[in-house]
Amino acid sequence: MNTTAEPSEPTAPPSPDELLEIATIAAGAAADYIRSLDREHLAREYKTSSHDIVTVHDKASEDIIAAELRRLLPSCRVVGEEAGERPAEGDGPAVADPGQVVTFYVDPIDGTSNFAAGLPLFCISIGVTVGDELVAGVIDAPVLGQVFTAADGPAMLNGREIHPRSTNAAADALVVSGFPGQRGVTEFPELAAKAQQELENGLSAVRHLGTAALELAYVAAGWADATFLASINAWDIAAGFHILRRAGGSVRTWPGRGQKGLPDFLCPAYVACTGPERLDIVDELFEEVQALRDADL
Repeated sequence: MNTTAEPSEPTAPPSPDELLEIATIAAGAAADYIRSLDREHLAREYKTSSHDIVTVHDKASEDIIAAELRRLLPSCRVVGEEAGERPAEGDGPAVADPGQVVTFYVDPIDGTSNFAAGLPLFCISIGVTVGDELVAGVIDAPVLGQVFTAADGPAMLNGREIHPRSTNAAADALVVSGFPGQRGVTEFPELAAKAQQELENGLSAVRHLGTAALELAYVAAGWADATFLASINAWDIAAGFHILRRAGGSVRTWPGRGQKGLPDFLCPAYVACTGPERLDIVDELFEEVQALRDADL
């Protein structure tokens, strides 16, 4: 008699709608935690500088999210801003092949500076991939009461469909972005000075919300024409990219100094517009950013 345990049969990953439900439940648990806090007395720490802060609640929020994701889908991989990669644990079902691995990209509090200061402009962002393909995303702004979601259907805000619109011409466009910001001034000072002037003169208005994920959600909703940054991480943008595209928006990315040919949500630079029409003034600036980075390789 053969007593050797047979390996579990590999199974296909859950559907995009099922993965969105898992991500939304996890984001909701973290949102409940955040809403319970006394945000008037928050302690802050610094990661790399005073421009890059973190609180104990960022870490607690990510732990809550990771625990919920593991409870609902033990075979998943979690990549978070605070703890990095958390490989799958437990005895969840095997997946058919590496291209079917489910990964949740988690920013537990995007806009930590706003959060720590008492501003409501911050959110929880969870993007979901199967292999290298974005299939779902949720952006939950817990104090504002705004939950943006998308799987393989239309993008939604609080359960109601977001309707796409055209991108306004540059002279009428309101954009939400912190570009070039402190990082840009440090990395490419001459181009940063030029970009600041060109954007202020060439666009109707430039606003910096301090949260890349929420800026992408607001562009998806048609409340702004574009958003763009030159240095970003996957957990900031994965959910927003998917929601924006499902709402009818367009995204261009640039690889920076990293590996060419990566999925777009792993690229550090992007310009996202609310419709298929592009803002040439911004795309051209980002071509210059990439050229400078290529010259340094």
